[in-house]
Amino acid sequence: MILSKVFNSFTFRFMSGYVAGLSITVFLVLAAIYTLISRDYFTQVHNTIQEELDALTVTYQEGGAEAVSEFVEVHAGPDRLIRFFFLVVDENYEPIAGNLDRWPDPRQYRDGWLGFDLKLLSGDWDEVGTEFVARSRTLDTGETVMVARHYADVINSAKLVSGALTRSLIATIVLGIIGGAIVASRLVRRIDDMNQSLNRIMSGDLSERIEVHDSHGDFRRMAENLNKMLDKIEQLMLGMRQVSDNIAHDLRTPLTRLRNKLSDLQQSSNEPDRVQDLIDEADGLLATFSALLRIAQVESGNPRSGFTQVDVRTILLDVIELYEPLALEKNQTVETDLARVPALSGDRNLLFQAIANLVDNAIKYTPEQGKVMVRLWAQQEQVVIEVADSGPGVSPAERDKVLQRFYRVEASRSEQPGNGLGLSLVNAVVKLHGGSVQLTDNFPGLRVSLRMPLSA
Repeated sequence: MILSKVFNSFTFRFMSGYVAGLSITVFLVLAAIYTLISRDYFTQVHNTIQEELDALTVTYQEGGAEAVSEFVEVHAGPDRLIRFFFLVVDENYEPIAGNLDRWPDPRQYRDGWLGFDLKLLSGDWDEVGTEFVARSRTLDTGETVMVARHYADVINSAKLVSGALTRSLIATIVLGIIGGAIVASRLVRRIDDMNQSLNRIMSGDLSERIEVHDSHGDFRRMAENLNKMLDKIEQLMLGMRQVSDNIAHDLRTPLTRLRNKLSDLQQSSNEPDRVQDLIDEADGLLATFSALLRIAQVESGNPRSGFTQVDVRTILLDVIELYEPLALEKNQTVETDLARVPALSGDRNLLFQAIANLVDNAIKYTPEQGKVMVRLWAQQEQVVIEVADSGPGVSPAERDKVLQRFYRVEASRSEQPGNGLGLSLVNAVVKLHGGSVQLTDNFPGLRVSLRMPLSA
């Protein structure tokens, strides 16, 4: 999992591209170095052969065969160090002097250069196919002088250089990849930490902040700026919540007194039905304020300290038993598919209220003789609760909005009573339990899925 994140990260891809570009550059530089070194090697060989040929020519012209023998003895050196071979032949290419016993069968190259393979029968050079490069010159007297040099040492040196350069290139690529993986892994860990903090913030914990490391750099400045932004967002959110919560709290008491006085007035009134309408309006306002306070309590995260292991299936059975008479009044069918799932860590009362809101909405918006479906199953360490109806449904553009406070679909404002807080409370409860709410089509109707981890 970690390796997959590292290899798929932008940092690793960037470092891989950088290493690839660097490797190509290093390859071109090393190829140029190898070319220059090889050229220097062979230029030196050619120059020394030309110098030896000039010296051999002068020696033969001044001293003849005896002088050539002395020249060879001095310039050839011990057998194991022999690099140069000398030969003087007559017009018929018969040997006159030198340390080669015959004229080879050379290959002619440009500028008078010769190349041949020769088996040497003396000293350490008794192998077949020793490669030579040579230069010859025909004198005015008809003799031909030749200086040859084997270049196996030059080739070996060139191979040594090319091997060293190749290993350097491989080391550059390997170390670059390892370095890129190390840098990417460190950045992935930092980004994962930031993402985890942001996820906790998005789940409702506005007090969470991104950890600021001691090291200086871009990540530190970004974390500090994000924390400042989160401070302002928290202040604004808390201010808005505090205003609505204060209004709900301060108005609930006078509304309660008003309702009680209306109840007293109803007993002595000549028009009790009109007074009852006023009482119903007061009850609706009290229910709205109670829902607002309940949502504020849930979003604060305080109830999480009282979590226990709860049986979700039992909660669903209790909710269905409570609302089944309401469904029967509308000739609706309530179907269930409740699998046995592991116990969920959560608040039983809050879960009961959230599920009750979903079932109440499903029955409310499903027409007579319609169908309501309630399902429960476990999937990948999660509990999934699904409530589906056969009502008008919610358009895709409004599915996120209906989870907000006081938002109601236009079609339902005039047709059904409500305050637009039911799904808001469901969303707050599910987020408190570390889950998510998903709204999809039921063809027809709306399907609401609650996904909550077994351990919040």
